[in-house]
Amino acid sequence: MKKEIEVIGFDDAPFNRSDRECILIGTYMRGSCIIDGIYFRKFEKDGMDITKKIIEVVKDRHYPKIKAVFLYGITFGGFNIADIYEINEKTEKPVIVVIDKKPNIEKMFSAIEKHFNDSEERISLIKSFPKPEKLNDIYVQYVGTDKNFVKKVIEITKLKSKIPECLRISHLIGRGFLDIKK
Repeated sequence: MKKEIEVIGFDDAPFNRSDRECILIGTYMRGSCIIDGIYFRKFEKDGMDITKKIIEVVKDRHYPKIKAVFLYGITFGGFNIADIYEINEKTEKPVIVVIDKKPNIEKMFSAIEKHFNDSEERISLIKSFPKPEKLNDIYVQYVGTDKNFVKKVIEITKLKSKIPECLRISHLIGRGFLDIKK
């Protein structure tokens, strides 16, 4: 696997309870050091449109070069759930979810049941995903690839953090939106 493997990583910007829309940030990189694109899309807070937005960005101009799609968790803008199977199927790219710490699935399900009329659909979608696996200091879920590829691509694309640089940069850009809201 080459050191400048092309990947894209997605995270969302922080939002307020009163917000109706959130901002998706995608960082396209070669390896861990070269940023070749930053993407932004608006999506509905607690909606069901994040999957479509991610696919739209992946299939943009860098599409032929992208070797993996990274997501910083499966939920964006509250409980807008990214369907990792659909992203993989429609982009034909491996999808790797990275999570800092082991998710509390029961707590997540409880919150979904409490706040959403379509809770059965959302919970069923989450249950269909592979269970998070511990990999070094993070947890991962992946489709369209194997654990060996996941280990290698994470190792190549991280710099000084435990997560791939494309996710770290998307996260940092997202945090910058907090200053705009002041």
